[in-house]
Amino acid sequence: MKFSTGQTVTILNTEYKPAGTAVIRNYEEGSHRYEVEFKYPDNDQPAKIYIPEERLILFSA
Repeated sequence: MKFSTGQTVTILNTEYKPAGTAVIRNYEEGSHRYEVEFKYPDNDQPAKIYIPEERLILFSA
């Protein structure tokens, strides 16, 4: 597990370009995916989505 619960990360799109930030909520060890809370631009409520580990990097302000 690379990231910790509650940590803010940057999500990379399928072309590995920054797509936004998210907060780590859970890790699925068998599939190497993280459950994250991500806010889509058109929605105020965060959505829980699953992202492969290789498409997450540490957030830097």
